Amino acid sequence: MVTLNTTTHRQPLARGNARRSRGFTLIEILMVVVILGIASAIVAPQLGSRSDIKIRAAARLLVADLMYAQNTAIAQQKWMYVRFDAAGEKYSVMDGVGANATDTTKIIKHPVTKAEFTTKLGVATDRRIGDVKIKTVTFNGVDTNYRPEFVIAFDELGVPYVYCYDLNNTNELLDGTVELECGKDTIKVLVERYTGEIKVQ
Repeated sequence: MVTLNTTTHRQPLARGNARRSRGFTLIEILMVVVILGIASAIVAPQLGSRSDIKIRAAARLLVADLMYAQNTAIAQQKWMYVRFDAAGEKYSVMDGVGANATDTTKIIKHPVTKAEFTTKLGVATDRRIGDVKIKTVTFNGVDTNYRPEFVIAFDELGVPYVYCYDLNNTNELLDGTVELECGKDTIKVLVERYTGEIKVQ
């Protein structure tokens, strides 16, 4: 009578395979955690205080707000204005100029916050752009009587103009620059004549 051996024999794992399947020791994991902690402690504060990052964020915000005013003028077929207050470190988006440079009745509501559409720079509590300030605002009209001005207007086609409170009138934009500063860094936001293209320099 023939009997079959049904037991199987397992081959022992080679030493190299056994070592590879062990994983990391507790000491190795702790060392990685310590190294990551030291690296984040050194790098994170530098990222938070970098003026070039903050000033670029503020420039992007300014470009977005100017483009919003321009696009609203085109979409709603009415004049829109952006009034700058360099001394107060702020600017407002308006659907009219108001009686004077301090009149806030024409400031529109922000589409997201539903509050007055006024952006204030230099606010210490804003970690993103709190250190950024308005250095200069210069909107020059073709007519020399409109130089320099601090209000830019967009007509129903999105064409840029300057507005003068003293003359209570608009004039075709020759050139427009808003210069921002943060620490040693400066950046310019330009509004092109005719096209109204808004870009960062």
